Amino acid sequence: MEPPFGRGLVVQIYVADAAALAAQAAACGVPFYVDLREKWRDWGDRMGGQSEFLVQDPDGYLIMVAQRIGERPLAGT
Repeated sequence: MEPPFGRGLVVQIYVADAAALAAQAAACGVPFYVDLREKWRDWGDRMGGQSEFLVQDPDGYLIMVAQRIGERPLAGT
């Protein structure tokens, strides 16, 4: 195996306040792999939304910190 070992792996952690944790990470100088964003994904019969950001550990593992923000109908339904 060659570094980075974590290629292709994302660990997702749900929290109560993703914005607060993103602010704490930024204050500590943690670099973001993906900045805090609102993301909606197709869950089949509805859309699911979350506020999320990603950081990367030294071995290349991605860690997504997410907060669910709700559900909504699919467009056109």
